[in-house]
Amino acid sequence: MTATGLAPAAHFGQGSREPYARALQAGTGTLTLRPESEISAAPPVHFQVRDWCAEASLLERSLLRSLQGPLLDVGCGPGRLLAASGAMGLTALGIDTSAEAVRWALNRGARALEQSIFAPVPQTGTWQSVVVLDGNIGIGGSVTALLRRCRQLIAPTGTLLVEVDPDQDLDTAYSAVLEDDTGNLSEPFRWARTGTAGLAERARRSGWTVASVQHLQGRIFCRLSPAAEAGRVAKPFGSGTDAS
Repeated sequence: MTATGLAPAAHFGQGSREPYARALQAGTGTLTLRPESEISAAPPVHFQVRDWCAEASLLERSLLRSLQGPLLDVGCGPGRLLAASGAMGLTALGIDTSAEAVRWALNRGARALEQSIFAPVPQTGTWQSVVVLDGNIGIGGSVTALLRRCRQLIAPTGTLLVEVDPDQDLDTAYSAVLEDDTGNLSEPFRWARTGTAGLAERARRSGWTVASVQHLQGRIFCRLSPAAEAGRVAKPFGSGTDAS
């Protein structure tokens, strides 16, 4: 067990009553991401499962058209971005720890692997685009660790597209749970949330340059470019990474 009392294998919405898998099986409902305890001041986040399972929005398709392949979708969920990428002719691969999410993506004709982004990933160092949307910057509970991992995966001329929290000053890591409409709870898992300020600081320390920030339809997207090779972070994961 870790210092926070969480098993290392705990992932988003998994374990216990499996609210994430149940919601994807139904294709509808609301999922609430909230702190496990009242110690954290992080506000809850509500997700509409129908939006995840639908086709990519016009905004999302516009963002994808601005990117080059091959494209890696971190936390791909049921694969709406992967399906849209394929329709545009972009070679794309999704990574997700949820078997149900990967099943959805595969049924859409997309390529997806059921694994952690911190496990070995095909084509490491050659991805021209890496996307981290829908709050997935919180994966693993350390924004810094995830940015460093993406830095390893991307090509020297690639683009990392990250969606951050609308609250630009929010920057926190905590033990979270996912809950569905009927009260089914997941096991606790490590999660993080950050706005533009927190992302910019961690990006700088992780070998990235923030190229642009876009405010679009109530969502905030940051485009990051790999910094010069001299600044590339060479630390292995698990050695001195920041808490968030």
